[in-house]
Amino acid sequence: MNFKIDNKDYDSEKLSDKGKLYFGKLQNLQNKLQQITLEIIDINYLKKRYSELLEKELPKEKVKTKSPQPD
Repeated sequence: MNFKIDNKDYDSEKLSDKGKLYFGKLQNLQNKLQQITLEIIDINYLKKRYSELLEKELPKEKVKTKSPQPD
């Protein structure tokens, strides 16, 4: 598999055993990062949606106004 580092192309098949291990770790981390990013998007959406739903359930209280005081 070809990959790029510092704008240079490399072939993962030509890496040493340690290089292949590190390359695999980086791929795994990238996949986890993408998964976490999608989870953050979902969490933010759900947070917004539950806030909207909660607002609909808040008590509908009348705003108390002060009655004019006699002079």
